[in-house]
Amino acid sequence: MTGRLSILGVQGHVAYPQRANNPSTALVQILNRLKEIKFDNGTKDFQPTNLEITKINIENSADNVIPGLASATFNIRFNNKHSSKSIKKKIDKIIKKISKKNKSKYKIDYNVSGEAFLTKPNITSLMIKDTIKRITKIKPHFSTTGGTSDARFIRKIAPCLEFGLVGKTMHKVDEAVSLSDLKKLTLIYLNILENYFKWKLV
Repeated sequence: MTGRLSILGVQGHVAYPQRANNPSTALVQILNRLKEIKFDNGTKDFQPTNLEITKINIENSADNVIPGLASATFNIRFNNKHSSKSIKKKIDKIIKKISKKNKSKYKIDYNVSGEAFLTKPNITSLMIKDTIKRITKIKPHFSTTGGTSDARFIRKIAPCLEFGLVGKTMHKVDEAVSLSDLKKLTLIYLNILENYFKWKLV
């Protein structure tokens, strides 16, 4: 879930702070409070819910002018102890309280790309696990760590398991993987398809 927060203050000269209302004051306090939230300790299947601030923006070209607007974006990866609705409620309460204290107006927009879900291991996922082990010589384990799963788009119509490339450079500008890993991945996918359709034809 992504939250886009804007705090509306009153622009003015830094020499006359009593005539202005710096929105960055409320914004910094809100972001600090959001980062202090301990949503949960995780579960046996999921890591703890985590909030990261990804953008802080104050469009101000002058060094001695109090801005009239400050904004920030944060992203939350949450587990199945929560829904997007319950998290929104908790965050909205904090934003409202701090904005009121600083006499600032605010606007918050949320974008929910998917709710937390869990696929229980089944015959297909166990077959995939065995295939991966046979080709890589590494024993895989089921995990919910990592980025938001694309499976969220089809989970309601089909059980989902995701498997693909990972690496230390993931989502960096110089993201790269070894050719050896690509070849193994191709072979794994081929074997998964062959095994799956063998079952269907039996």
